[in-house]
Amino acid sequence: MKTVPFLALLAVTGAYAQDVCDGVPAVLNTDLARVTVASGLTTGTSAPLFVTAPPGDTSRVFIVLQNGIIRQLARGAAPTASTVFLDIDARVNSIGFEQGLLGLAFDPAFATNGTFYVNYTRNDGDTIVSRFKTLGGTPGTVGDPASEKVLFRIDQPEENHNGGWITFGPDGFLYIAQGDGGGGGDAHGACGNAQNTQTLLGKILRIDPRGGAGSAPDCGLDAGPYVVPASNPFSDGAGGDCDEVWAYGFRNPWRNSFDTANGDLYIADVGEACWEEINWAPGTSTGGENYGWRQFEGRHCFNGAQGCSATNSPGCSPTCSDPAPAGDPGPNGTRLPLLDYAHSGFCSVVGGYVYRGCRMPNFRGMYFHGDYCAGNVSSFVQSGGVATNLRDWTPQLGAGLPFSMTSFGTDAQGELYITDSDGLVYAIVPPMADLEVAGTGSEAPLLLQKNGDWTWENLRTATWHTASAYRVYRANLTDGLFNPGEIFNCVRTGSTPSWPGGDPSNPSAGDMYAYVVVAVNGSGQQTTPGGTPVRTLGTAACP
Repeated sequence: MKTVPFLALLAVTGAYAQDVCDGVPAVLNTDLARVTVASGLTTGTSAPLFVTAPPGDTSRVFIVLQNGIIRQLARGAAPTASTVFLDIDARVNSIGFEQGLLGLAFDPAFATNGTFYVNYTRNDGDTIVSRFKTLGGTPGTVGDPASEKVLFRIDQPEENHNGGWITFGPDGFLYIAQGDGGGGGDAHGACGNAQNTQTLLGKILRIDPRGGAGSAPDCGLDAGPYVVPASNPFSDGAGGDCDEVWAYGFRNPWRNSFDTANGDLYIADVGEACWEEINWAPGTSTGGENYGWRQFEGRHCFNGAQGCSATNSPGCSPTCSDPAPAGDPGPNGTRLPLLDYAHSGFCSVVGGYVYRGCRMPNFRGMYFHGDYCAGNVSSFVQSGGVATNLRDWTPQLGAGLPFSMTSFGTDAQGELYITDSDGLVYAIVPPMADLEVAGTGSEAPLLLQKNGDWTWENLRTATWHTASAYRVYRANLTDGLFNPGEIFNCVRTGSTPSWPGGDPSNPSAGDMYAYVVVAVNGSGQQTTPGGTPVRTLGTAACP
């Protein structure tokens, strides 16, 4: 009789539905690794800027390129195998360092309507937020460039500080981040665009592009088919404050995210010359918060004439000499950041995500972020409006290869990705040694057949790790029982997750065979044999 050793199934918890996490054995890793998901993408001002996936689509990821192209990559495909999903290069101005195709959001009902939204810099320098559809409106086809419907346009006075983040929030509304209009020091008007609620610049916006209840567009130029939710904090009808504004006081918010477990909003705002900052609002927020720029840079006064030793920010209110406590927005105060850090060795914060993925339960609740110049990856845990448990993951994730990081991203299962201006996309994954092949709960368990090929999990499809070889180990259980300390000896090595015809040997009467498969990468790292107790592998060379 041939059997497979029993491997314990770890329950998946967190924000993602069980059906999305089906086939993903959880790994109790405490270290992290990176693997290359995509390579050979354009670099410079046409670099990859974002990774995402439609809700529930676990078969592929989408990569946004600054030059106006969106590529799609099948799960586990070779790094150079991505194909074009949408090409609007001719409409996009990516000449400026902070211009280009900057954001992508799939409609929550993309699986049925094929609708998605983008944020890009048009050839004349203006910001455009548009809706597109796939050919025929079906999710399995490519995006149709001719289907573009512009929702609104924002005039940009400078070429930098375009923001670009766009996503659907847990409330079903579309959130959009806009920088302060560029230049230095937000020198637009008496107190800058960011503090002026009668402009869309320096803001987080919230709209309903799907035509629900609400008021007509207010400040968006060439405004198309969207309404302003009645619950927006500045919704007062035409004129006056811009109804579309959800929050204000930002310099250049670069990569924001909602915590999928509780709706908390994290906003990374790039600093001027002294301080970088990461802001937070609880999922219970009703909007209207002032995050401080240009009175504050991080937790500190901003005064261009005084530099990094500024002690006041004259001329506008609220004054930085009387700030609200961190995490406590007053009616005329500001919401100070969860975390700020000085520019020394750094230059531009890159916001990320609270990890809520399927595979690594030990990391759930950690917010990951980085910095473009330092190429670092760090994390903290928000607790009571305070950043706690600060960790630096750069020695593990960046060892031997400093990142030219442009963004973080996630797939439909909440796993994390990093985009790099050198034309690369990485996934953050458990180290090879913490994984097991075809563990209980895998979509592709070790399948043993009396007739036909034996098959098991393809490690790259499951984890993005590339296996240079798979090794099959066999234990001869002469008493018909599996006992601790049984030795599994290697009986086959192959480069694919299959054994044509299976094991030609058969156990003697009354005996039993048990099998384990491990994978090995090009550096000789090997997955765990798994099981409880862990299977013991023999040391003899594999055939």
